[in-house]
Amino acid sequence: MSRAPVEVVSLLSRGPRPYDEVLGLQDEAAARVTEGGPETLFLLEHTDVITIGRNAGRGDLLASDDLLARQGIDVRPSDRGGKLTFHGPGQLVAYPVLNLAPGETDVRRYIRNLEETLIRTAAEFGVEAARSAEPGRWSSIWVGNDKLAAIGVHLSRWVTTHGAALNVRTDLSRFSLIVPCGIVDGGVTSLARLLGPEAAPSVVAVAAAFTRHFGQLFGRRLREAA
Repeated sequence: MSRAPVEVVSLLSRGPRPYDEVLGLQDEAAARVTEGGPETLFLLEHTDVITIGRNAGRGDLLASDDLLARQGIDVRPSDRGGKLTFHGPGQLVAYPVLNLAPGETDVRRYIRNLEETLIRTAAEFGVEAARSAEPGRWSSIWVGNDKLAAIGVHLSRWVTTHGAALNVRTDLSRFSLIVPCGIVDGGVTSLARLLGPEAAPSVVAVAAAFTRHFGQLFGRRLREAA
């Protein structure tokens, strides 16, 4: 049975979006998919937020609530896998809401395809990123000892939410407020740091490349949502 095209919903033109707003959009999209409706790929930037995955508490949060409030950074629990991460302007966030049943019910394969999408996207801009073989660094993309992109997903009845975050022009100093993904011996990087701010692509350009590789790797036809 052929699938309907995935609806690509880009929120980039609206500027950075609050985490709670986009979480609500994901929940609505997941309900539609569960009822047999179309799959959705959300592309966006978030306003500054630290999210705490279901495998973590606040122990890896290195800043006080007062400091975070003064800097305008929200903190939110998340039902995705993984530990703490930061989202903010200059970072491409991709949230695929897909139905992996019946023929794609393999979480590892799903994560690997997301990783490969990120690797190919980075390569399109001249950055060679790779998976890490080190324990604890599963589901992320690295350039040397620095993480370029993180993945954290949630599945309910094989419908996916949450997804991937690729640092394009992100303020990397924000990651000093946490232990990113619980990894104490690795750094964080961005396309802007690797290529230089003048040569680094825009988030919109990176989103276009990500979308193209996503469609190829997941075998989905894509169409821009109205």
